[in-house]
Amino acid sequence: MAEIRVEHSFKCSEETFWTKVFFDDEYNRRLFLEILKFPVWRVAKSEERGDEVHRTIEASPPIGDLPAALKAVVGDSAGYEERGVFNKKTHRYRVQVVPNRMSDKISVVVEMWTEPLGDAQCKRFAQATATAKIFGVGGMLEKKLLSDLERSYEKSASFTNTFVAEKGL
Repeated sequence: MAEIRVEHSFKCSEETFWTKVFFDDEYNRRLFLEILKFPVWRVAKSEERGDEVHRTIEASPPIGDLPAALKAVVGDSAGYEERGVFNKKTHRYRVQVVPNRMSDKISVVVEMWTEPLGDAQCKRFAQATATAKIFGVGGMLEKKLLSDLERSYEKSASFTNTFVAEKGL
């Protein structure tokens, strides 16, 4: 099992981040398809249940260069389903990532939350845990998954502030 924790500051309030950025269709389309270059990213289902938003995403991130041992395990694509629940009151989003292949051996769990910074700013925190129970390459795969996730969060942080400024949020 491997873990990471990242944090980024945004030039918008928590409410704006969640309602006008994170769950915004244009933001997500641009972030995942244009910035992060996902071949596939789409909301399969989204529904509000009281104080929660339940959302299912279907995605395939770009694979990039992989060591031969990981390429043998992962193949040419790494699609997954992201099952997330956002709590509107606590501003917490919990995600279970379910890979299309070997979902019984690979698990990624992410928890994301925001805290106010004052003057219409907030800080986003994300904590992720990856577990890959694959003999010989499990640890290497866990590190690769979290490294890719961390790189995506860095790119998304930069794009988020650009998007907020563009939209005047």
